[in-house]
This record gives sequence, C-alpha cells and structure tokens, in this order.
Amino acid sequence: MKNLHNVCIWKDTEECNDCFIKGKLICHFHRKYLFSFIGLFIIFVITAFIGVIMAGFGWFLLGWVGFWFIFFEFWEIRILCSHCPYYAEEGKTLHCIANYGSLKLWKYHPEPMKTSEKIQLMIGFIILVGYPLIFLILGGQFIFLIISIIEIFIFFSFLIIKRCGNCLNFSCPFNHVKKEVVDSFLKKNPVIRKAWEETGYKIKE
Repeated sequence: MKNLHNVCIWKDTEECNDCFIKGKLICHFHRKYLFSFIGLFIIFVITAFIGVIMAGFGWFLLGWVGFWFIFFEFWEIRILCSHCPYYAEEGKTLHCIANYGSLKLWKYHPEPMKTSEKIQLMIGFIILVGYPLIFLILGGQFIFLIISIIEIFIFFSFLIIKRCGNCLNFSCPFNHVKKEVVDSFLKKNPVIRKAWEETGYKIKE
C-alpha cells in the first residue's frame, strides 16, 4: 500500500545499484538535505524577526507566520509538492528534503506543473521573502534589510546550485536536471511517464 503509483524511489533500494541515474538525483530522503534547507531559511527568518521587532512592527510578524501556514500546508504543497515523486508515497504526511512533515491534503499529481502553477509559485515565494522586508524598510532597519537580502540570495543560490540540478520535481521553474536524466527517470516510472507524455512531453528513446 506504500507505493500504489509504482514509483521507483519507494521500492527496495537494492534495485538502485544498477540504475543509470544513481547519484544524479536525490532519490531518497536524507536528513542532511533537509537540515541544510531548513537551516539556511531559519537564518533569514531569525534576522528578519529581530529587524522587524526593532522596527516596531513586531505584531505584523503574526501575519507572516500565518502566511507560512497557508503557503506550506495548503498553497505550495498543491501547486508544487503534489507533482513530486516524494508525494506519491501513501500516507497523510510528506517525507521529503524540504517540506518534511507537511500534511498531504491533496491527491498526487504525476503530471508536470501547469504554467499557472509556476506563476503562483513565484508569487508565493515573493510574498514569503518580501513580507518582512517591507517592514524593515518602513522601520528604517536598513542594516537588517541588507543582511536579510544577502541571506535570501544565499538561500536561493544554494538551492539552485546544489539542489535544483538533482531534484525530482522536474517541472519546478527552478529545476535544471538534464533531459537525459529526466527521460531515464520517466522510463523507469510508467505512471509518471504516461502523465507527462499526455501533456505533450517527448522522451528521447
């Protein structure tokens, strides 16, 4: 019952030994990936929290925290996470390298993200990182503003350079896994392959 969609990452890892894409994708959960993701984001959060409080807008942080809940538990997890092979695991909790522990309120969508979903994701990210910056500007906390912007830059640079090149969520706008690797993964996963080909994706044989 754990693998109703027959996704290879939820099969016995012994099958990975002779896999062409072994080591080219993050096919299995590892704490180090999760901790690096959370750690870099938390550094930005702490800096922003201190700066906004010093700016005199501390109560407005409740709105930011509320947005986290809406974004991570309802919005992002639908438009982005539900398309990821990690989401295909049966059960109500997501076990992945970014949104670990989030409730899976939506069904799994093996097809790639739609353009509208990609646009929504970018809007969500802008709100996520931009919300506290507004209050840092209004409160004149420009040192915290600069530090926060640098931390945001480091966070997204790290993701794009170190994670997005081997992430399984191939249709994410930040993903840059090579097509030959994507094709190899799709060939190993017929349910996902069928969903992608139905949207017009062509696999090179």
